[in-house]
Amino acid sequence: MPSLHERMMQSHGADGVNGNHKGMPKGIRSWEIRLKSKKQIAEGTYEFTFEKPADLTYPAGKHGRMTLINPPETDDEGNTRFLSFASAPSERDLKFALRMRDTAFKRVLGRMQPGEKVLWQMPPATPRGAFTLKDATDASKPAVFLIGGIGIVPIFSMIKDALESGAQHKLTLIYSNRRPEDAPYLADLQQLTQQYSEVFQLVPTMSEPEKSSRQWKGETGRISQELVRKYVPDLQAPIYYIAGLTEMVSAMQTLLADLGVNKDSVRAEEFGAFTMAHAGERRPSKSKWMIALIAALAVIMVVGHVVGASSLARAVHSKNHVELQIAAVLAVVMAAIVYVKVKLIRRHLRRV
Repeated sequence: MPSLHERMMQSHGADGVNGNHKGMPKGIRSWEIRLKSKKQIAEGTYEFTFEKPADLTYPAGKHGRMTLINPPETDDEGNTRFLSFASAPSERDLKFALRMRDTAFKRVLGRMQPGEKVLWQMPPATPRGAFTLKDATDASKPAVFLIGGIGIVPIFSMIKDALESGAQHKLTLIYSNRRPEDAPYLADLQQLTQQYSEVFQLVPTMSEPEKSSRQWKGETGRISQELVRKYVPDLQAPIYYIAGLTEMVSAMQTLLADLGVNKDSVRAEEFGAFTMAHAGERRPSKSKWMIALIAALAVIMVVGHVVGASSLARAVHSKNHVELQIAAVLAVVMAAIVYVKVKLIRRHLRRV
């Protein structure tokens, strides 16, 4: 009788344990990994620790795909997420960190008990242009990380791996959060900078420290040109790494461009836009469809407003009861469109 893993893979059009998830590029490797523990590492953020299969290897900064196995609930966001490793390759366990939004995937994951399993999938090799530290392998190529919030996850893996491997090149992490309570792995990073002070520089900055229950004596405000200049003496020397939500990545790319940094010296990883780095797997994202739908509704609303206003004006002028009724219907339709548009926008923003 086939195992649960095999049945799940077959249900997605795969052949056997190492078959391909439907829509996945060839050569994807798959494992069932067992949950060991979970803990809160920041407000609204949890770290999940899984047993590491003996044959699972990965470079620091890598991401893969986690799929829930026979979840008790689901929603239109699905049972799969692309996640970065928070653990370094040398660690005995696999660790992932997530902001716990109210989605079926995260509710199920949050309720999982030690011993329960998920399906983990990765491509067999690191693709060209991957988000790794391979470009900063000597003292002439220091690494500078411009990171916000949950974007710290792959960076935490990369920094731990580099320091444990005896890296000699300078690593500078400029790490932005609203408050210390919102900063995943802040205490761990502060411990690392004490242990490896000659090569690792940590610059945490808080944009809303006044809202914290803790006293904050470090940098304040968002990551700015002035802050980067203060801690990076030679702007052209490093390789820059950016990770986070699309808005964060875009803002940091613009900041570096304004500082005169060559785009070839910038590596970026957008959360929410992960792929397996295979062009054949890429599909239009739900976000793009949502934006297109919202734009279409906006056009309909404008046209409806013009038509409705014109009809209402004619109706009032002519005192025709039929035209007044038509105008009233158009007004209700416009109100409904506005309501739907606002709901869609809010739903789209919650998916960040």
